[in-house]
Amino acid sequence: MRPDIEPFTFAVIAPYGNLAGLAKKVAADMPCTLVVRDQVALEEAADAAQELVASHVPDVILSRGGTAAYIRKRVETPVVGISTTALDLLRTLFPFAGQIRHVAFFNYLEPMIGVDLVGQTLGITIDEYFFYGQDDLFACMLRAKMQGAELGIGGVLTARMHEICGVRGIVLEAGEDAVARALREAISIAEVNRVAQQRQARLYTILDTIAEGMLVTDETNTITLINTMAERLLGVSAEQALGRKGQDVIPNTRTLRVLQSGIAEINEIQDAGKFTIVTSRVPIIAENRPVGVVCTFSEAGNIRIAERRLRGRRQNSGFCAHYRLSDILTRDPAMERLKNLAQLYADTDANIVLQGESGSGKELFAQGIHLAGRRGKGPFVAVNCAAIPETLLESELFGHEEGAFTGARRQGKAGFFELAHNGTLFLDEVSELPRSLQSRLLRVLQEREIIRVGGVQVIPVDIRIICATNLELSEQIADGLFREDLYYRLNVLSLTIPPLRDRPQDIPLLARAFLHPAFSGSKGEEAALAELTPRLLSHAWPGNVRELANVMERLVIAVSVMPDRPWIELLDEVWAAGRSRPTVKTTGNVESSLTVPLAGSLKEMTQRLEREAIRTLLADSGNDQAGVAKTLGISRMSLWRKLRQDREE
Repeated sequence: MRPDIEPFTFAVIAPYGNLAGLAKKVAADMPCTLVVRDQVALEEAADAAQELVASHVPDVILSRGGTAAYIRKRVETPVVGISTTALDLLRTLFPFAGQIRHVAFFNYLEPMIGVDLVGQTLGITIDEYFFYGQDDLFACMLRAKMQGAELGIGGVLTARMHEICGVRGIVLEAGEDAVARALREAISIAEVNRVAQQRQARLYTILDTIAEGMLVTDETNTITLINTMAERLLGVSAEQALGRKGQDVIPNTRTLRVLQSGIAEINEIQDAGKFTIVTSRVPIIAENRPVGVVCTFSEAGNIRIAERRLRGRRQNSGFCAHYRLSDILTRDPAMERLKNLAQLYADTDANIVLQGESGSGKELFAQGIHLAGRRGKGPFVAVNCAAIPETLLESELFGHEEGAFTGARRQGKAGFFELAHNGTLFLDEVSELPRSLQSRLLRVLQEREIIRVGGVQVIPVDIRIICATNLELSEQIADGLFREDLYYRLNVLSLTIPPLRDRPQDIPLLARAFLHPAFSGSKGEEAALAELTPRLLSHAWPGNVRELANVMERLVIAVSVMPDRPWIELLDEVWAAGRSRPTVKTTGNVESSLTVPLAGSLKEMTQRLEREAIRTLLADSGNDQAGVAKTLGISRMSLWRKLRQDREE
């Protein structure tokens, strides 16, 4: 026996005695063990086989000719017949050569090859009789007697021929070679079945451990496979489903329609009794025609849970706040009151409008409120409504499905509302939101759900909205530029952040924070600040804290390059930038000086002048991008591109 093969178990059902002994002898060197039932034939043998199969004993059953055929009708276990050959017939009749001249050979249904040749060799006439049952065999014996048979030969029941008609009957026994051939065939069948069973076990293990339900139908829409999850979701057992038509098991199934059309149905909502499921039905195509359908489905509730978890992880992709309310530096009493009020607002889920000039710190307040509230661990998604072209703003906010428009992403794209789920969406410069999108935003606030551009599926969102504007929204409403109903939805709570010029105590404080990296622990910080403060306090800071940060950043760079120069001189140069002082008209017809260092190539100086002109005009106009674009004689899209390039640089 080969050591690398786990032995198979074969049942040998032997109609006559020496067949069992012969089988044991031949099997001794083969990878199998034998379970033997002796002296049983036909009906009795079939009963014995059923008992063995019920106890899960044999991999294959072996028996003689007609008995094997009887067993095969009664069990599903593979049955191998131990077939006799003309050589066995010759060996059995050889002792009768010259003694008898007429033999009746009884065969179950099929003839044996070489019977005539055996008769010619022995000088015996051999008549072959075919029977299909025990009573038919006995009838054949009587007919053989009438036709002059002197001897009968065949299966184990042939031994009863003398009893039935007075003619001697003998059993045709299989030789060792026939038994060996049958055992080898049984081993081949068992090996194939074992591999198939292992594959099937792996398949069913996979199907029963996946989180999705799976059901498969064939070309007649009969269910051929169903896994454990499908049983649970559909409320049926495998015994109730397998072998039945899909529509009989699941009344509202569409498998038959998919089978007929050959067109897949993906992510369809279906009522499955206790559960609402999301199902996909895909046709199985063979030879260019549908031959079955594979259905996969999940409970809708589990999908929503997974979606919420996925959305929660998106904050790790950059959608997170960095500044807390404590990071807002101030010595101004009014600002302290605003911070305290913001802390109270953070404990609610109400929408907030932050009003103030550009650069005054509206986003810092938005981030601080977000982190101080219950949504602090969720995403913080900031959107500048004025920085995104109107043609793209809708798809950026609401997302889009594949093929929604030319250039749409292949897999579609989640919008900012989806990305902000369970967190905060910060809409900066909300006054720039087009009227067409204002109505959609209002619906989101009312229904707490969105539909992607080009989509039909409703997606629930749980978000808090914080808006910021440097314009007076009430004036926008009066001018017909902003919806009044949207304003009241957004402006549940409000904060007005004062400009930097109205809180002079904060100018030295913020300047110190911005300059601190330049000192690196040196002792000149206090002296430098004392020298700079009067000049800083004399400036109006139209760009507010953002402008102060920008000036201080340039001053730090200048100090690092020229550490021996007085700070006040470097500040003047940062502001004046040497000898070049071009003058342009602002949107308010006020003369404004631009400082551009005369360094580098002409192209570089031109670019610096352009950037400074745009920054100054925006600061002087209260960030009126449309007005600045008109003053400069360029489109708003061109202005947007230049602003984006400036930020990237």
